[in-house]
Amino acid sequence: MSSPKSKKQGLVEQLIAAFRASGNQDAAFDNLAAERLGINQTDLHCLNAIENAGGLTAGQLAAAVGVTTGAVTGVVDRLERAGFARRVADPEDRRRVKIEVTPEFYARAAEIWGPLAAEWAQALDSKFTAAELTRIVDFLDLTVEIGGRHVERLGEAPER
Repeated sequence: MSSPKSKKQGLVEQLIAAFRASGNQDAAFDNLAAERLGINQTDLHCLNAIENAGGLTAGQLAAAVGVTTGAVTGVVDRLERAGFARRVADPEDRRRVKIEVTPEFYARAAEIWGPLAAEWAQALDSKFTAAELTRIVDFLDLTVEIGGRHVERLGEAPER
């Protein structure tokens, strides 16, 4: 008979494995989505960060995706040419430029991610209570918090 601690540790390990498998599947889906959009994976990653934040400056985007500001300039140029992003004056500081996604991107994203989002919404609504969903959101927020610290750690560590 296993102790409660060992059972809990087993569940933690199972949760981490499931989270990683979900991340891998998400990456596979995004690879195909990038191909459908005619852009590369880094550019799609940047689009996701811009869209999730409701717009970002170049510096904020670079920090969010872990690339240099020089690389972000190339990304934004490519995304503008594709019609998926645009540079706009930052309403809080007109000296700054923010990058935002375009209606064209939203239209294409709806074709690609819309069916997935609809199925997620239906499945989550039918399987989990509001309290359980709150706990899942807490878990995901925690993974972002912990992961962010380690992105910073790796970004600051010298290469070997």
